[in-house]
Amino acid sequence: MPNPVISAATLTAGLRAEFANTYKRENTAMKERLGKVMRMDIPSDKLTEIYGYYESAPYPKRWIRGENISSKNFRSRQFTVTNYDWARAVEWHVNDRNDDQTKSLYDQAKDCGANWATLDERIFFQMLTSGTDLELLPTIPNAPDGAALFAANRFGLVAGNIVTGSGVATVADITTDLYAAVAAFLQFQDTEAQPLWPQDIVDKGLTIMFNAANVEIFQRSFLGSIVQATNAGISNIILNAGLKVSLWPTQRITDNDWFVFLDGTEKKPIFSQARQPIAEHGATMETSDSARATKIESIQWDSRSGYGVALPTAAIQVNN
Repeated sequence: MPNPVISAATLTAGLRAEFANTYKRENTAMKERLGKVMRMDIPSDKLTEIYGYYESAPYPKRWIRGENISSKNFRSRQFTVTNYDWARAVEWHVNDRNDDQTKSLYDQAKDCGANWATLDERIFFQMLTSGTDLELLPTIPNAPDGAALFAANRFGLVAGNIVTGSGVATVADITTDLYAAVAAFLQFQDTEAQPLWPQDIVDKGLTIMFNAANVEIFQRSFLGSIVQATNAGISNIILNAGLKVSLWPTQRITDNDWFVFLDGTEKKPIFSQARQPIAEHGATMETSDSARATKIESIQWDSRSGYGVALPTAAIQVNN
């Protein structure tokens, strides 16, 4: 059943078009920012891709004279990611397109295609927050170790890649939890119980995602050179320590949890695979029997891609 654009408000004779771009999106920097925390567009050529990797190779040990050299094996793991179809169509009545006083109906309809730029971000945050969204992934995949994106008892720590938060009421709370996250990264172990991340990986920078409603306290915590103490201002220990921090406030996080990512590694915790790039198809009076029969034109887009969780050694949830 047709579901055409509701154009009544733009058909009034003499209507001015200065604000026709009110809901056009600004997507230019989105992919670059998302690339710091997500690996995007791994090529795919089948419905379901199988990925594999080896666990840590053994480390050297002392060879006692007169004894045979020691050996030790290591395991391999695999996991799969299935591609989904993503699609949307926009329809309009030919009369409405012709009578539209802003002359922007078609351009605004094409913005649906431009909104494909948000798909990776929307799914990233669905996976990050374990959200339910019937328009996106039907289920949130686990990591290759069989646990959720954030889980206890992994990487050599009882708490795994979760830090129990102190809240977001004060700069001290957030500072304490950031250092707890940094300490956790530096205590992560590989499968041979050896340190996983060297200090220089942390030194390359951290991306911190949090609820946009908490932007003031996070900016005070990480960007202010002076923070408020009980009776006077004190210097910001995070800045003094030389930690490089990028803040990402977002309304896609709706509680007081926040997330810390390592910038300096290619081992991103979430990734996408690209099976088919976005394709555009139009139906007009000139090209479609259905449009000629109904005067309903349309434009539609579709793509195919899948989303997975890699081993999330570069991400920590501060759980409040």
